[in-house]
Amino acid sequence: MSCIKGAIDNFFFVKWIKTEVADADQIVVDVRALNTEHDGRVRYIAIIGPEVEPPSDEVRSSMKSNVDELLQYCESVHIVIEGKGFRRAMARSIGTGIFLLSKNRGRTFAHDSVEQALTRAGADASEAGLVLARARERGFVTATT
Repeated sequence: MSCIKGAIDNFFFVKWIKTEVADADQIVVDVRALNTEHDGRVRYIAIIGPEVEPPSDEVRSSMKSNVDELLQYCESVHIVIEGKGFRRAMARSIGTGIFLLSKNRGRTFAHDSVEQALTRAGADASEAGLVLARARERGFVTATT
């Protein structure tokens, strides 16, 4: 298993364990289905923990093509790159670079925490708290995040 994924209301969470191309393709299928259920109001949050290695060139290329497709079905796409130090700063830079190449700038964002992503995705404090608690229960977010 290279990721844990699923929906909480109109948020689609992906917690990466190891980034792989095959999972990225299935995520688009899952998001498309959630889009239909929520009339296009899907907010996508991908979480890359500090233990996850940076994506390979193949995965990075796949992410570049998938972000534009994801944005056909999502209001916004958020990537959370957890951790501190030079490697994590570089990972956030790569994530931001992928988003800048997207033709949908302004709807793609890189964050340090899930809480930041929820706020930027438009969740008020009450909704963010509920979604975060459910995300922890389902294993999308660690208890210390």
